[in-house]
Order: sequence, then C-alpha cells, then structure tokens
Amino acid sequence: LLCALFFSLGVNCASVISNVVYNGFFIFDSISFYLIVLVLFLGLYSQVIFYSMLSNSVRVYLILSLGFTTLSFCINHCIIFWCFYELSMLPLLYLIFKESPYSERFLAGWYFMGYLLSTSLPLVLLLLYFSYINDSFFFSDWVDNVLVYWLVYWVLSFVFFTKVPLVPFHTWLPIVHAEATSIVSIFLSGYIMKLGLLGVYRCTCYIFNSSFLIYLFICCVLCVSFIITSCGELDGKRWLAFLSLSHIVIPFVGFFISDWSTINFSFFYCLGHGLSAGIVFCLLWCFYDISNTRNWVLLKSSINGLLFMTFVIISLLSLCSFPTTIQFFCEVCLVSSKLSLVMYIFLLLFYVFLDGPEA
Repeated sequence: LLCALFFSLGVNCASVISNVVYNGFFIFDSISFYLIVLVLFLGLYSQVIFYSMLSNSVRVYLILSLGFTTLSFCINHCIIFWCFYELSMLPLLYLIFKESPYSERFLAGWYFMGYLLSTSLPLVLLLLYFSYINDSFFFSDWVDNVLVYWLVYWVLSFVFFTKVPLVPFHTWLPIVHAEATSIVSIFLSGYIMKLGLLGVYRCTCYIFNSSFLIYLFICCVLCVSFIITSCGELDGKRWLAFLSLSHIVIPFVGFFISDWSTINFSFFYCLGHGLSAGIVFCLLWCFYDISNTRNWVLLKSSINGLLFMTFVIISLLSLCSFPTTIQFFCEVCLVSSKLSLVMYIFLLLFYVFLDGPEA
C-alpha cells in the first residue's frame, strides 16, 4: 500500500500524456494503479482462502470478471472500454442465477440484469456521440466541448451512477447482495462499484461544478439515512450493502472538492474501502458456514477465541474508517483540501460520527 501512495505522488492524475498513455489504447496512471491493486488483492485472497469452496467453473467465471475489470481500468479507447466494462459484470450475473443457494436469486438476478442491460445501449450511444464531437475515440483526447449540452453530460453521468449505484438507482444493491453467493458479494462491493466511479472520472468529470451541488447534497443526506437503515438490519449482508451505499458517496464528494492534483485520494479511498468490505464479506461467509445463519444476533455465538475476536474487531474498524486506515487518511485529506465548504464539512463529520459507532 505504501507503493501505491508513493506512485500517486509521482504521477499526476490529469497527465494523460506520453509518459502515462501507452500506444493510445492503454492508460496507466495512479487511478488505474489503485484499482488494479484492488482487483489483484481481492482476486488473490478470495481464490486462495476459499480455494476448496469454489468449483472450477465458478473459478473460471471469477477470473474472467477479474480480467475484464483489470482491462477496463487501463483502457483509453471508449468503445473497447464499454465492452470490457459490460463483460466484467456478466460473469457475476451468471453466477447469481447459477450458483446462489437462496430462493430469491432470480428476483435479484433480474433486478441486476435490468439495471445492467437498460443502461448498456444508452451508454455506448453516448460514448459514440462524444467520440464524434471530440473527433476521437480516446478519452485522453476528450475536452469540455462547448458543442455538447450539459444535459448530455448529466445523462451520461447518471448512466454510470446506476452502476455504482447512487441515488435513486441504489435499490438493486441490497437485494442482489442478500441473494448472491458470498464470493459474488465480495467482488460486487470490492471492485464492480468502482467501475462506475472510473466511468464518471474518465468521461464526465466536467459536471462537478456548482450546478451539481444540489444532487451531491441530496446524496450526502441520504447516505446518513442509509447508515441509520443499516442499524436496523439483522441480515449481515444487507447491513454491509447499506453501509457500502453510504461509503461510496465519499469519492464523489472528493470529485467535487478536489483539483487535478488531489483527486487521486478519491480512488485511494476506493482501494481501502474495497479491501475492507471484501474482508468483512469473507468474515460473514465464514460465519455462515459455521452457524448457518446471517443474523447478527445469532452470529455472536460463532465468534469464539481471542485471536478470532481480534481479527473481527480490526476488520470492522477498518470498515468504519478508524484512524490509521486508508479511508481515514483520505477523508482527512479531502476535508483539509476545502475547509471553506462549511456545509460539506458538517455533513462529512456527521456522517463519520454515525458511521463509527454503527460499525
């Protein structure tokens, strides 16, 4: 993780020039570096720790999703990016239908597929439109073009918001997490949510100005409501899904208040959140195998032994951005970068206040 921090200090995220873009089709900056590190960590420890629990066919689909995601993080061509972007989610969708042991898996699968397929065609059409306006298929050649109406930028950004998901497209995430297998939940919360963030950054970073503040304010207010909702959840996976909905707002706030030299903190936060959420989903998987339940009240009996209890406490502390975690340092840097936004500071501190005790 220190290597990731050092790399971000040496590479300017706005620099899509010859020392960052390779052969036109590939881009490798600190943002893609963080996200690739996240995918590698999630892929390696999930495949190693749960090797005996995964069949060969499941392992193949997971590797396909990991591979397509890694490629989408470093692709500079918009249409190829769209292909890998969609392909990274299809193996997980198949695993929800095929491998989930829960009775409502078809409802969750159709929910997920509805959001996935309904936005695929608009996304590729909008990418083609932006390519035509900018006379290039490469993200590195795109600029804030006066010929493009702001409504088009907003529509494209909201297409990506459905993948994250942000309000009002958030309803599918708790349903899918509750019915998916644990390994699919690890990948969904770990890196699939970050694909939408990357799409917003690559394509529509120009929307984060004063006109976007109202929507951002609504997201911040509702993320507090997600935390309150999670307090009443006894299902461990739904609890973590609502927490993820509240946590994912922080990178978008970072997009709004950061300049080009500090925006990498938003994706460094994604690295920390993806790792901590993945670890907690792994714990819930272990608890389910031991006690055959996801109910928090009943799970207490499964936590025995000082070493195991210590690991559980550390994992939960990492999820709530406890000091010395990656998320904590990123939140501090984001707060200190724009002290003039008093309302944002108030909301963020209120959010952190609620988030810590809840987890």
